Amino acid sequence: MQYAITLVAMASFAILFAPAYAESVPEWVKNTAEWWAQDLISDSEFLGAIQYLVESGIIVVEATEVEDSDADSEVPEWVKNTAEWWAQDLISDSEFLGAIQYLINVGLIMIESEDPVLAEMQAELEACEQFKKVSQRSDCRKEVEERIMIYRYQQDAEYYKIGPVAYYYPGALLDVTEGGQPILTIQMLVINEGTDNVTLMCTGPSVCNYDVTDGTNVYKYAATDFTSGSITIKPEQAREFEMIFGPNIGYGGTTFEYDPAKQYHFRINEGFGSGSIPLNLN
Repeated sequence: MQYAITLVAMASFAILFAPAYAESVPEWVKNTAEWWAQDLISDSEFLGAIQYLVESGIIVVEATEVEDSDADSEVPEWVKNTAEWWAQDLISDSEFLGAIQYLINVGLIMIESEDPVLAEMQAELEACEQFKKVSQRSDCRKEVEERIMIYRYQQDAEYYKIGPVAYYYPGALLDVTEGGQPILTIQMLVINEGTDNVTLMCTGPSVCNYDVTDGTNVYKYAATDFTSGSITIKPEQAREFEMIFGPNIGYGGTTFEYDPAKQYHFRINEGFGSGSIPLNLN
């Protein structure tokens, strides 16, 4: 992934979570948290999932100076316990994020500098709390959070133009289950840069304008957030979508297989245009 968050020994800035602005955390992150708690994946792989939350705008962050960094220390065992409890729905999202905030506060997750444009939008997000009506606060947060999401994608993701539609690919997440099944999660931001409405179509694994190929095999999705099989996007409107490739769920699906020696592409075959995006999983 091409994101700015790294684990470093020394740095001058850290980020603090603002759980009050956090939306629900994607379900796949709970799987990752549980695998991490059980030592099935490394610290860096788990932190990659947390990195996704920050970069996608699900969690709002604020830059602040860290005086005493413990970046050389290991992740405390209690944090892993908290991750496992959260994965098992024994504690809330906010309690889990509190544990992650601890890692950030002590300097285990760092950023090198603050983006002034992003900082300004985050200040706008905080200002939304001044509205007394819940509906006004919600509408304000939704509008600013969408601009933050778009800005982050445009800064960090690869840009692909297919017909009138722009696809922003930030990088995929590849995990392996305890049983050995590779799970490929792809998220993209789509912006309609044309003058007419466009519709993304995917009504089922066997009838979907999106798939993954390794050059020989074609893989159909195991899960997707396409509502009723389609996403309609108005001119200048942006939408984010997610597809997961893994076990065969039937309906013309396939079981995803990963070979590090092969190159994988995400294929798009819409009525408005076709293209292939290299996933760069290696």
